[in-house]
Amino acid sequence: MSKKVKIIAPIFIFLAILYVILSALPLSSEIQFVPVWTIDLESYTKSEVPKAEPQDFENAISFKMGQTLGYFTSDGKILNYISFPYKATVSDDSFSLYGTSSQEIPIISPAGNKIGNIGVTGFPYFTQDRKFIFLPGGSSFSKLNENGDVEWKYEGFTPITAFSSSKSGIVAGFANGTVLGFDNEGNLTHNYNPGGSNYEVILGAAISDSSKYIATLSGQGGQRFVISKKSSSDYGAHTSIVFYKSMEKELNHQVLIKFSQDEKKVFYNNANGIGIVNCQNFKNTEIPINGRILSILESGGKNEIFVLSKENRTYTVSVIESFDAFAGSFSFEADSACIAVKDKSLFIGRDGKISRLDIIHR
Repeated sequence: MSKKVKIIAPIFIFLAILYVILSALPLSSEIQFVPVWTIDLESYTKSEVPKAEPQDFENAISFKMGQTLGYFTSDGKILNYISFPYKATVSDDSFSLYGTSSQEIPIISPAGNKIGNIGVTGFPYFTQDRKFIFLPGGSSFSKLNENGDVEWKYEGFTPITAFSSSKSGIVAGFANGTVLGFDNEGNLTHNYNPGGSNYEVILGAAISDSSKYIATLSGQGGQRFVISKKSSSDYGAHTSIVFYKSMEKELNHQVLIKFSQDEKKVFYNNANGIGIVNCQNFKNTEIPINGRILSILESGGKNEIFVLSKENRTYTVSVIESFDAFAGSFSFEADSACIAVKDKSLFIGRDGKISRLDIIHR
C-alpha cells in the first residue's frame, strides 16, 4: 500500500464516522402553526351561542377591528361583540365607547356591565389593567383607577407625541424632544432629552416593566433610536444614555417600541422593518418587514415574537424566534385586522373573522 493511500484512508474513515454521528443527531425544531378554529363574527347572535359562564370572562381575550370590538375565549366562544360609531378603547378587562366631547364615559366589563365611569372629557386609553385619559389640548393626561376616578394628573404645555406604560411606570414623549418617566403614583422618575436631531420630536417610546430602561425613536434630520438606563431606584436619579443608533432612513410618523418581558431585548419600528437591541450587550439586529408595524406581541412560551404590519390592504404576520432570528411570515388581504396571543396560541382577526392557530415546534 502506497504512503498516499495510508495517509488518505484514515481521513476518509474519520469523515465517514463523523458523518454517521452528525446525521444521527436530531434536527433543530421549526415553528409550525396548526389551525384549530375560525369564528365568523358577522353571523354571531346571542341566541345562537352557548351561554357564557362567569369563568369564561376571567380569561377573556379582547379584540378591536375597524368599528367593532368584543371578547372571546380560547375555545372559540364569543362573549361580546359590539359595533361602535366613533371611538373606542378596549383591554382584556374592560372597554369604553366615546365621542369627541363626551362629558361622562362609562367603563364596561367584557360581560357588558357598567363597572365605572370617567367623569372628565378626553380620550381614554386602556392597556392590560391600566387606564389613562388624554385631556383636551393634547399636552396633559390623567391616570385612572379601575372605576374611572382620577388618581393623579400631569399637566403640560407641549403636545404629547408618544406614550407607553408598563407594570411599574409610564413614559411620555413630547414634541419638543423631552422624555418624562413616572411611577404609578405619579412621581417623576425620568426627565431627559435624547437630542441629536434638528427637530427633536419623540416619535415612539417604551418603558420596561421594572422602569429600569426607556427606549425612544426621535427626531427629524438626524433621527436616532436611544436606550436610557436609570442608575438607581431613587427619585430624581441620573438617567444615562447607554445605546444610540442613527437612522440612515427616517420615518415621519409615530412608531411602536416594546421591551420583552424579561427586559433583555427591545424591539422598535424603523424605516427598514424592525430593529432589535440586546440590552445585555447592546448588539443591534435589523429584520426587513414590509409596511408599518401595528402590533408586537410576545408568545406565552416567551420564545417567539409576533409582529403585525400593514402595507396598503396587505397585512403581514412575521415570526421572530429567540428574539432576533426571522422564522417566517404570512400575509393576507383585509380592510382591518388584529392579533392576540394567549398561552401557546396565536389569534388572528381579519374582516369579521377570528382564527386560532396553535404554536408547536417540530
